[in-house]
Amino acid sequence: MSGRFKDFASIEEKNYTKRYTIKKSITELNDLVGLRIVLLFPEFKEQVIELLLTTFKPISEYRKNKQSVDKFGYSSAHLILTLKEEWLHNPTLQQHANKKVEVQVRTLSEHIWAETSHSLFYKREENIPNVITRDLYKLSALLEVVDDKLQHLKKSVSDHFQYLQRCPYEEILKMDLNSETFKRVMLKNSRGVYSLDDNKNKELSSRVERDYNIVKAELLNEIISDKINLENIDNDTFINSVLELLNAEKDRIDKSHIPIK
Repeated sequence: MSGRFKDFASIEEKNYTKRYTIKKSITELNDLVGLRIVLLFPEFKEQVIELLLTTFKPISEYRKNKQSVDKFGYSSAHLILTLKEEWLHNPTLQQHANKKVEVQVRTLSEHIWAETSHSLFYKREENIPNVITRDLYKLSALLEVVDDKLQHLKKSVSDHFQYLQRCPYEEILKMDLNSETFKRVMLKNSRGVYSLDDNKNKELSSRVERDYNIVKAELLNEIISDKINLENIDNDTFINSVLELLNAEKDRIDKSHIPIK
């Protein structure tokens, strides 16, 4: 997220060129205050727009930008918002009645295209040869593909981790140890007692892989399977028991490598 106040030179230019005629106050301008929200994945765009439209009062109805089928040009979603009436009951907000803010919502790829085209062509479009303009649209086409690929990649990653959560346990044992396969092994061998959140689970998984050189889910399973008394056990006790087994296995391997004198 980023924001800006429109500087006086820009306000003066807008009024002078009659792109907008100020009647009484600069607060009449829709874009006196501007906010920009840049998102990595396209799927979040409509969610953010919906959140803004329900949280604030839109000045005009929001319509999706429709692009020509023969052009790939990106355009941000532009919203003009103001405070809802119920917000104005708060004395500290009453002074902001009727003030507006312009919010742009765009993906990172749209942002790259918009900033590039603005930097190169702003107020000079009529002087740009068609061959250069075509190159700009080629760039925007590539960025549109980037948006599609990022969204597809995100879905693939999400589908993969969902599969790890529900696939047969025998499949887990064929995989490398990572935070998700580690969690399945721990849940299986604790009969569901294991309950670390995602961040702490990742930390413990990394620690086990680093300190004990456990790189396969099957090896971890072999070391701890059926070796812990689960009667009346809690999460912390189970984890400590796992670490004790790993330490014992590490000591056994270290001793087996001691050269015979």
